[in-house]
Amino acid sequence: MNLMKRILYIILFLSITIGQAKAVDYNASAFGCVSDGQTNNTRSIQAAIDLISSKGGGTLNFYVGRYLTGGLELKSNVTINLHEGAILVANPTYYDFIEKNGKRYFIYADQQSNVKIIGKGVVLGQSAAVKAKIEGQLSKGLINYTIETARPTLIGLNNCQNVEIDGVMLEDAAGDIAHLDNCSNVSFKNQIIRSKGYANSRGIVLNGSKEVSLANLYVDTTGKALVKDKTSQTKEVIKSVTPDGKTI
Repeated sequence: MNLMKRILYIILFLSITIGQAKAVDYNASAFGCVSDGQTNNTRSIQAAIDLISSKGGGTLNFYVGRYLTGGLELKSNVTINLHEGAILVANPTYYDFIEKNGKRYFIYADQQSNVKIIGKGVVLGQSAAVKAKIEGQLSKGLINYTIETARPTLIGLNNCQNVEIDGVMLEDAAGDIAHLDNCSNVSFKNQIIRSKGYANSRGIVLNGSKEVSLANLYVDTTGKALVKDKTSQTKEVIKSVTPDGKTI
């Protein structure tokens, strides 16, 4: 092997090694996250996401327990791994959800890439508790929305690329389960998507989004399982059905 080839191999090896080094695992508890279902973990979880992204990326691991949290913003190169028995529970207080352009979200990402939510855990929207909180704010005249427009979406992605949501159960949204606006290369797979506590809670809503893959999904919602505008395109829909056995 001549000198030039050796140099090229060394450069390749170093680039792979550095890339692997960035894929660091972090434990949510190390950031002060508490899985008692009562402690509000919003600041701790968001600080963890921000730090991991700033360091080039990695995986934030949640183990058995109920992690109560307000709205969270996902960042590039960060993987959220909800291990079996781990539940991200939405804090039902209306103002704890993330507000963007007059809408509210539990989990949100804007112009981010290489984001993942994976595992065997659950993202839980607590629709009944959220509805009660919204109705309380409406009755006091503190918000200027109808209850239909005030309901938060479980997951919102705006102008994002290379997003993977795999394995986790998405459940009990007060609004829709997922909104994708102007996104590309997004996949939902190996999931139960269920939202039965609130009327017209839709499954996956696509606006101006392309290369969206849906595989091995069971979608049981009070609204439509899949909604897309004329500019959106699904790359593939594989073994993804509603309770009556129809393809979404």
